[in-house]
Amino acid sequence: MTFPPASAGPNAVRDYISDILVAKHDTTADFAKEVANRWQLGRPNDLRHASTGTFERVFGKDIGHFLYRTVQEDIREQWYNSTAGVFNSWLFVFSIMFSAFFLVRATRANSSSTSAASLRYAGAAFGPPMVFCGIQDPYSQWQFPRLFLGGIVSFLAVLAFLVASIDRRMEKQKAETEYKKKGEVKQKE
Repeated sequence: MTFPPASAGPNAVRDYISDILVAKHDTTADFAKEVANRWQLGRPNDLRHASTGTFERVFGKDIGHFLYRTVQEDIREQWYNSTAGVFNSWLFVFSIMFSAFFLVRATRANSSSTSAASLRYAGAAFGPPMVFCGIQDPYSQWQFPRLFLGGIVSFLAVLAFLVASIDRRMEKQKAETEYKKKGEVKQKE
């Protein structure tokens, strides 16, 4: 079932509810119309954001609970088939692939600096996309784990990049200091 567009009115919502009851719950058309007519003034966004309690109050405890779940399934299906949903799915896949690539690269690196850089890149390729996917996908049962794990990995990746940049700056200052000391020693001789 296609969820009605946001600009549609209450009649479109009633038709949608009636179609759901007939197609997915095997009710008769008359019974479906009777139940759908309980929806008075709300528009599609009201239906989208209605809670289980609202469905049970409007349609009754027996019907409301099942109708709520069916509507949520349609909303989820619509989101996963949208451009944003497809992008979110592929971003998740590519994030894991790039992270795995950098992790394998880190294990095969000849030097510790190359290995550390690969680990930083793996964190950067995994953390922020996981947070993004968690924010963008409100219907997934994995939303909180993505946000939590992505947040931790992002924090550690940022920390690793900061340490690396401070380390480079310190090495540069140390090299400049040694160069100045050598210059002073040569001048004294």
